Amino acid sequence: MFKTINELIIWLNQHDIDISMWEEGNAKSVIHLWDEIASGETTLLDDPPQRIVHVVQVVIRRERQVLLEAEQIMENGSRRFRNQPPSEKLKPEESYLEAAVRCLREELGVAGEAIHLLPESYSPRTELLDSYSYPGLLTEYTFHMVEADVHGLPEEPFWRENDAVLMGDPVKRHLWVWRDDRSFIGT
Repeated sequence: MFKTINELIIWLNQHDIDISMWEEGNAKSVIHLWDEIASGETTLLDDPPQRIVHVVQVVIRRERQVLLEAEQIMENGSRRFRNQPPSEKLKPEESYLEAAVRCLREELGVAGEAIHLLPESYSPRTELLDSYSYPGLLTEYTFHMVEADVHGLPEEPFWRENDAVLMGDPVKRHLWVWRDDRSFIGT
């Protein structure tokens, strides 16, 4: 769709999407959107202007609790509050199961042998929302939710450094907490 980042910026401007506040606070930059498009994690529709994203969410339970990402600290030092299970955008040609394993490895540092996915728990849902990462850009999220048994996770809240920050991901650290599963909207 776009050959350069400048073409993307022109497209955003033509569709009256104000990017002046992007890269402030919790918002990501145009460069991050460009990277998502280039990697195939995001596509854009022209009429109406809309971002399309497929996300896997992995629900990990422990008795009556679920593991949630409570907070992110961004490269610029800002904090982003989440209350979401481990989540990752699907790459092109990647199944939700492959993305779930990649998510747990990248987000939690879990080895493959510690992961047992429960495909029978799979449930998809689609939502149309104003993007938290790119304010003003309407986004259609397809969430692919799957439960997993994961061994070796800490019992207490824990921080996890984001190794992908070196590859352009603006999230520097993640705080993971166990919360009552009734506080999780996915249940």
